[in-house]
Amino acid sequence: MTEAPDEGARAPAPDPRSVKEARRFAKDARRTRNRHQRALKPAELERVDSAIASIEEAIGLGDKLELAKAVRRLEETLDDVLGFARKSPARELAEAILVAFLIAGVLRGFVFEAFKIPSGSMIPTLEVGDQIFVNKLAYGLRVPFTTQWFVTWSAPKRGDVVVFLFPKDREKDYIKRVVAVPGDKVRVDHRDVLINGVPLARGDAVARSYFEDAEPGESIALSTMRRAYAFSERCSGCTTRDPYTVLYSAESVERRSFPQGFELPGLDCADPFVTEKPECTVRPGFVFVMGDNRDYSSDGREWGGVPIDFVKGRALFVWWSRGERAGVRWDRIGQSID
Repeated sequence: MTEAPDEGARAPAPDPRSVKEARRFAKDARRTRNRHQRALKPAELERVDSAIASIEEAIGLGDKLELAKAVRRLEETLDDVLGFARKSPARELAEAILVAFLIAGVLRGFVFEAFKIPSGSMIPTLEVGDQIFVNKLAYGLRVPFTTQWFVTWSAPKRGDVVVFLFPKDREKDYIKRVVAVPGDKVRVDHRDVLINGVPLARGDAVARSYFEDAEPGESIALSTMRRAYAFSERCSGCTTRDPYTVLYSAESVERRSFPQGFELPGLDCADPFVTEKPECTVRPGFVFVMGDNRDYSSDGREWGGVPIDFVKGRALFVWWSRGERAGVRWDRIGQSID
């Protein structure tokens, strides 16, 4: 014999999560209704309001089935009455992607930008294939994608590693270390770099070998093992900044003194045929930069000063590193750039 159902049995109550989601759905529906109420007829408004109210009524009853019916009713009502205003999943995805691109554009234009190191001119500080973040707010707020400033609050300092537009080709970005600032007198004699007549302080030479990976897109056969002398060097007047390391080749290379001439953009240089120890004075609005890999760097010794307006920002840290031959360099990821 079949047992009759218990007339007094209570219907199952909705779980707290279902109640929370139903209330959020009703709130979103009310917001959409208010935003588009001028486009709706009185009967349509009343229909939407009734469907929204049924959500709270079902919650008050504590009946899981009734709440499910109320949610379904509101869903159908919104599709019927406000379907023109509701976002499809595809539209929501498109809007999310657009917002992400806008945020990325703002960050790239004003705050941070990523750069990939293409050459070995900054070894050992930076390796070929390092990808770094640059702080574009280090010296001021720039009009995005221009050399103009909204406002500046600092200037590149001796020892800063900076990314800048190459003065001879503004389509290219270079990265070097600031050695001298406006008003400084610069001279390079063999391995000595003199700022205002005083050689940069250095530690003892340490013989070392290093591996220079092939540049991006080149054959790994062009990767090179080099021998060098490493020196711990401190920038002029930098009492609080940690020393950095510079390299000079241990092999036979042509190493000329600086300056060789007296016509370099951004520098006022003495005539080397008139002065026994010629030097260059950095002009206002310029900085003088050099690579840390001194014998394998094209820098200010060759092409002069860098306009401060061309400086994009100060290098922060390595966020990814991979060489054509070395592969992923896990130990360099997250390394700060000093």
